[in-house]
Amino acid sequence: METVTAQIVSTRDFVNEAHRLIDKIAQNNRVYEENCVKFFGVTTSQGGTILSIPLNNTLKMNELSKAVGVDTSTMTRMVDQLVDKGLVTRKTGEKDRRQVQIGLTITGKKLRQELAAALDNFYKDSLDQIPEKDREAIIESLLKVNEAINKGLEECCKRYCQR
Repeated sequence: METVTAQIVSTRDFVNEAHRLIDKIAQNNRVYEENCVKFFGVTTSQGGTILSIPLNNTLKMNELSKAVGVDTSTMTRMVDQLVDKGLVTRKTGEKDRRQVQIGLTITGKKLRQELAAALDNFYKDSLDQIPEKDREAIIESLLKVNEAINKGLEECCKRYCQR
């Protein structure tokens, strides 16, 4: 288990260490998810898309795009690939052909359940190593980090990305 070896003395030290650890957690998360979805024969993006579709319902294409965080044209290509793999269905609206509903096929539902279970079990087994007495403080700290970053995002480009 990694520990903080140097005392965090300054704000700069704190920022550097927090940034490093957030990046490391995100990297570990990506590595696991990439390996997991490869095992199931889909890309990371396809796996994320499948996990964003309700098990027993459909989503409009624009809702799915928002849920995954990509633009509609990118999602259209993704859905095309998933339709080709037999994992999702696409149905255009009868009254408005621009309204496209995306749902899971039986194979897609099975894959969604397997992916969700694999991810849940990985995180459960990994995080179960953290002693119960430390869990509440960790969650509180992560909430504070998330809240601070969210506040920073509100003004990020206006404030930090000037030329």
